[in-house]
Amino acid sequence: MKPYAQEAENLRLLLLAGIVSVGEVVAWADRTILTLPEYDDDLVEISLGANRPMDEMAGRLRALSEGADNIEAVRNLLGRMHKVLLTDRSRAGDFSETMWQVFWEFQHVLPLPREFDFMNWAEVRDEAETYIDELIAETAPFDTATPVPTPPLPTSRPSQSESSQKKDKSVTERLRRFFRRGQK
Repeated sequence: MKPYAQEAENLRLLLLAGIVSVGEVVAWADRTILTLPEYDDDLVEISLGANRPMDEMAGRLRALSEGADNIEAVRNLLGRMHKVLLTDRSRAGDFSETMWQVFWEFQHVLPLPREFDFMNWAEVRDEAETYIDELIAETAPFDTATPVPTPPLPTSRPSQSESSQKKDKSVTERLRRFFRRGQK
């Protein structure tokens, strides 16, 4: 395994999600080349790929990432998705599609932990904007750089907004159970 294989796999998934650009991948390759004791043809090919299509760059990154921890790369991807969704909710549809593709790519190769079950949102990937709050909630545990908000302290009697929040949470929980079972 090459010393930068994990970075390459992380970048590949981020590139597929549109979180990083081909230019950022090229800049990473340039920086990495400067740290290597020997010439690396694969890395140089990425460094020279500023005008190559995203799919070709993703393929080259895949070749570099042989031996990387795919599960860790997915966790990194979900954390970065969460960070972006907090500031740009319009990305929900793209991210939902990317999660679904990544889920199917890896589920046939290695056993995915149960923490990734929510990524199989085939039924709602076209309507992700409707489920944006659920998507943000599901990706939150993977974003270690953004603090998770703490729930308010309980009061003596629930206000109208708290009872409606409980109702919303029950709907959210039913949706999660529904999609995790893979029912249609």
